[in-house]
Amino acid sequence: MKARYLIMLFIAILLVQVIVPSVASAAAPKVDAASAMLVDVTTGQVLFTKQEDAMLQPASITKLMTAFLTREAIEEGKLSWNQEITPSDAALALTRKPGLARIPLLNKPYTVKELYDAALIRSANEAAVTLGEAVSGSEEAFVKEMNRRADELGMTQTTFANASGLDSVSAGLPGDNLTSANDLMKLAIAYLTTYPEVLDVTKRAYVDVDGVRFDATNRMLADRDLAYPGMLGFKTGTTNEAGYCFVGVSTRDGRTVLSVVLGAPSDEGRYAATKALHDYAYADFVMTPILRTGETISKTAKVSQGETEQVAVRTTNDFEVLVEKGKPVPEPQVELLELEAPIKVDTQAGVVTIDSSDQVRYLEGETPPKTMLVTAESVDTASFLTRMTRAFFEFLDQIRLALGKISLVEQVQML
Repeated sequence: MKARYLIMLFIAILLVQVIVPSVASAAAPKVDAASAMLVDVTTGQVLFTKQEDAMLQPASITKLMTAFLTREAIEEGKLSWNQEITPSDAALALTRKPGLARIPLLNKPYTVKELYDAALIRSANEAAVTLGEAVSGSEEAFVKEMNRRADELGMTQTTFANASGLDSVSAGLPGDNLTSANDLMKLAIAYLTTYPEVLDVTKRAYVDVDGVRFDATNRMLADRDLAYPGMLGFKTGTTNEAGYCFVGVSTRDGRTVLSVVLGAPSDEGRYAATKALHDYAYADFVMTPILRTGETISKTAKVSQGETEQVAVRTTNDFEVLVEKGKPVPEPQVELLELEAPIKVDTQAGVVTIDSSDQVRYLEGETPPKTMLVTAESVDTASFLTRMTRAFFEFLDQIRLALGKISLVEQVQML
């Protein structure tokens, strides 16, 4: 009898599993690289990390800081896009070193725009050094500016040693560039949010210099052999010491996704890791409604001096957050103001937000999303008699509370 019961129970469990499919959590991507990080730029949420704080060599991803400072110098009026600059002997020397010449610059003037495009699209070491010299007078002085700016951006795990990302021997300057995926994410987001038009450059599959066409180093761009839908750049990097690195940005369905991959074992490997990360972001994370526009929440705001002492509150717009499939929807956190009558409908009453948790993590320095709460109804001022009555009962409550803190012996002695 007992055996028959156990068999029936086992069959029932199997039937439940077949009839009611379980919602499994999405499997995190396997990333064959020393370090990686994935962020949804639209929401500021961190979707994946792997050794994101490890200090590693970024190779030519260093040029993101070089180009960023060049763009800032243009914004400040220190340089202009059409300004012509002749590469120095140090920059031209890179064109004569085997394996280092990305674009063989000549001893002639080039515009800042030509050098900027060549540094970002073709990862031209010569162009990066020339830009650094144009901004600060010398590459050594420019390196100091790079490190100062990194400090301002909160890149606490970063030290720059040159403008190109080359190793110390190739660059001819002491020290190597060191940074982390976390720090590069801060730099990339600062660049994208301040100067989003940079993507008009990095999405280009080639650059023309001196009448010669050079392919972009990014193989995931449109019309390239590893093209990825929505890929817009951002920057590649490769040295023997750093391995294969890539910061990639793509857009799809109104979302922007940014990834950092450092220390991949091969050229194809960095792109495979990037593809896995971006696929994961788009396929396994869903914008999930937490509250709808005009929805009345369960909590009420306190009202002093009003005909009623509580007032219902509602949202002013949709409130949603990215949630990984199979993971629980996070609980919103409500902060309500203490209001005083009279109150009209739609008076600001507080905010609702989603704090960092096991389900949701935001990039450091990113402000969690908030939506305003307003009163769903009006509240008139209470009559004088009502207010006096409330004050009297509040006074009695305070006395009871005070007496509750006094021992029985002390209360007898008071009598």
